[in-house]
Amino acid sequence: MSTTVDTNTIENALSLMKRFAKRTGIANKNGTNTRRYLWTDAFALLNFLALKNLNKDEVYDDQALRLIKQVHYNLGKFAPDDSREGWISSLPEEKAENHPTIGGLRIGKKLPERKKEQLYDQRLEWDRDGQYYHYHTRWIHALLKAGSHFESKKLSEWAAELSLTGSQFIIDKEGDLSMYWKMSVDLSRPLVPVMGAHDPLEGLICALQAKEISNSYKEDFDIYIEKLKKLCDRSDWGTDDALGIGSLLLNVISAAELEKKIDLPDSISTKRLLRDAEQSLNAFYESYEYDKSADQRLAFRECGLSLGLRCLEGNLDLIEQHGLIPNIDSEIWSLAREIEEYWLQKENTDVASFQDHLDINVVSLAASLLASVHPETYTSI
Repeated sequence: MSTTVDTNTIENALSLMKRFAKRTGIANKNGTNTRRYLWTDAFALLNFLALKNLNKDEVYDDQALRLIKQVHYNLGKFAPDDSREGWISSLPEEKAENHPTIGGLRIGKKLPERKKEQLYDQRLEWDRDGQYYHYHTRWIHALLKAGSHFESKKLSEWAAELSLTGSQFIIDKEGDLSMYWKMSVDLSRPLVPVMGAHDPLEGLICALQAKEISNSYKEDFDIYIEKLKKLCDRSDWGTDDALGIGSLLLNVISAAELEKKIDLPDSISTKRLLRDAEQSLNAFYESYEYDKSADQRLAFRECGLSLGLRCLEGNLDLIEQHGLIPNIDSEIWSLAREIEEYWLQKENTDVASFQDHLDINVVSLAASLLASVHPETYTSI
């Protein structure tokens, strides 16, 4: 907080997170009126940890722990309007509470999952519940960070158990591997039987991080990791999607951290991921329409990109330790600041497209702002 810019940045992020905590029930200590959504909550958890690291106020640790409990008690169980009851894992109450992630976690969508007899509707599927593999990876990373922050083996073990749940998304037909993007709440059937572009990459990085920290499941992790490596071997990480590029940049840093300790396959090496990220950034920037009106833009996707740029910029020393210097033009680096400034303007947040995704938009914006002054919260484990 050494400069006026840093002070304003933190105050903007703090304001966004205070309203989010009140709006979604985190600020309510009795745990009532809570509204949870796994992707949003993963970044919210990191934001609370960043605010604690910056402000040293215990309230943010309290909110982080309350959020973890609410996520597990809400998304680790069947939804209130589901005919099924209790924990997704089907474990008895006491054991389930000690292993809240072992059956996976729901997305937190408003509509129930598609029934077996219902026809697939692409538009409706976005609003239906289930389990997303890539949402799992976001929460795994956040739990690992929280485990380190609180020096809690329990949180790290919960991250490891959720990571291994991802093995149920992989299909092995006589050695021919594929992966489901979305599955039913109980993980009994696929809802979207295609693979997400970066799912194997993020799954492998999470599994390697969780295995390193966890004291359990070594053999299970070995089997799971080998399957993920095979899926990664035939994958391409290039993308022109802003959110996807942001995630790829975060994975560049995670790979660089892992490569200080273990050998990584060429498919997810720091060098390979950085090359794909550079190419993706250039392709995105060539078609970037900075003058689009707010109602034609999605803040959380753009802020995902700015978060990735902020974190890469804050970890250049780590990247250079591997003999790499990002080949990124200054105009692209400046996108992070431009995106943040754009979405801090009230006239841009008043539009319906922003308000329709209010929680994830403000949490993503706050994450980008905080990463500009404390990037290590969003990267290192």
